[in-house]
Amino acid sequence: MNNRFKLISVLTVFIFAVSIYLAGCVNYDQQTTLKEDGSGTMKVHYWSGMKNFSMGTTLGKFEFDEAKAKDKYKSSNSDVTSIKVEDKLDDSTKHVYIDLTFKDINKLSEAKGFESAKVTWKEHADGMELKYILLQDTSAAKQMSASDYKVTYEFTMPSEIVSTNGNKDGQTVKYSYTLADLGKDIEMTTVVKKAGGKLCGLIGMAMGTMLIGFAYYSQRRKK
Repeated sequence: MNNRFKLISVLTVFIFAVSIYLAGCVNYDQQTTLKEDGSGTMKVHYWSGMKNFSMGTTLGKFEFDEAKAKDKYKSSNSDVTSIKVEDKLDDSTKHVYIDLTFKDINKLSEAKGFESAKVTWKEHADGMELKYILLQDTSAAKQMSASDYKVTYEFTMPSEIVSTNGNKDGQTVKYSYTLADLGKDIEMTTVVKKAGGKLCGLIGMAMGTMLIGFAYYSQRRKK
């Protein structure tokens, strides 16, 4: 009985150790298109080697089962519009592709899939500021192969970019990291001009009214 208990204990520790190791073996790519009101769309793509799925379809915080993955990214704020799980035999990898919409990027973390992100979209002295913070994940960062797994983020902004700590390409900002970088919080910040030109429109209307008034006044004086 004692030997059986020891065997179970050893197996439990082994399974736990393997699950911790596999938790970090996932590449992640996220592409976000943001609107001025804070709503938007997103494409999420993550993948890992098929050899990592000997113990099921869950790798750490990532689900490779269609129903479970959909549940992780759905909330009262976000809706999954499409999802696909695909095995690629040419390189023996399993992929998850998710398309979703969200009402307010400030509430993105209401979905379990975004629990490790702290997001704010708010007014700034130069316009509007998006701050997307990836909270540290030391267990993933300490994996022996952590530097081999990529984490990439892309944000297409609603207007001209004023400043950013990412790589700018027009109205799009890109960031690229590895799991090894998650040993500390990662802050991605972009400031854009306020879209819509509302202020210019109001000034134009005011100027137009003034010109009409001036013309009317000049005409009356001539009479």
